Amino acid sequence: MRKTDLLKMSIFIAIALFLLILCSQVAFLNLRGFNDHEAFYECAEDSIDVVFIGGSMAYTAFCPAELYDRYGISSYNFGTSNQSMLAGYIWAQEAYEYQKYKVIVVEAMALTMSHGEIATDIRSLFSMGINHNYLQLAGVYKRNSYKVVFPIFVLHDGWEISQKTFAETGNEGNQYLRGFVPLFSQAGENYQESILRGDENATEYLNFTYIDRLREYCDENEIKLIIVRTLMASNEVNNWNDGYHNQVQEYATQYNIPFIDFNSVEYMKDAGMDISVDVAADLRHMSYSGSQKATNYLGEYMLQMEGIQWNLYKDPRLNHEALDKYYAIIDEIEKD
Repeated sequence: MRKTDLLKMSIFIAIALFLLILCSQVAFLNLRGFNDHEAFYECAEDSIDVVFIGGSMAYTAFCPAELYDRYGISSYNFGTSNQSMLAGYIWAQEAYEYQKYKVIVVEAMALTMSHGEIATDIRSLFSMGINHNYLQLAGVYKRNSYKVVFPIFVLHDGWEISQKTFAETGNEGNQYLRGFVPLFSQAGENYQESILRGDENATEYLNFTYIDRLREYCDENEIKLIIVRTLMASNEVNNWNDGYHNQVQEYATQYNIPFIDFNSVEYMKDAGMDISVDVAADLRHMSYSGSQKATNYLGEYMLQMEGIQWNLYKDPRLNHEALDKYYAIIDEIEKD
């Protein structure tokens, strides 16, 4: 092959790679808005003491602004739709590079999905950009690693440039919501009983690969790990039953990890929860009322944990003005 032909081929490949990278960046920008965690990178350095990870059950249950308003604990909710334990583990590492947090709360439904589909995991992590943490996906999805590096191959409808692409932020309210998504519907009076039946012999299969890695990561960095299962009214859509509860409880007991399952009568009663009003109409996410009770319970629980030096009410981005804006957003969403 002549040198000129080799040069032309090299130029062609370089241009093609550049376009793939450009389209992938545009696709990431177009994902902003929902499950958008750009606001995390605007938080003051080392101001956050608690992070939440998990799927939609996490982002509808744990409210950072109200945790701070009532208990002085600064936090951020990294919940994303259908977040796998793999994606949550990667977010835990990404967050710790910016915030030396002291506690991480894992919503237990993520343990039922060790890792998801490649497109779902990419969507869970897009806010961090194509950095070294994000690229861990390439090591997991080895045969499809090119899709991780060039996500436009799975985000097929995301390449179009629009006004949203050039917006300063995907969700202006998220600097106050910090990943929280309130739901104002209710399950209703037909739902009163726990989805758990108290069958101590029930069992299900769980792959603990990434919760193991997260646990080891927490041990290395002296981070307290808490596992929480949020309240549900039905397990027909997202299957949580005695078998999963027993497996997680056994794991938590083995490694001395607190496990709070709000579906158990004990924790439901302690938190003052009522399935009919504290679960949303979709029967699987907590309502805003429920999120307040879950957040209050965790706030009181965490303040009683030993060996933690909290930076209470010291987050400069959660001042009175910011909290007022948060409650204004909540009022506006409720009216809609």
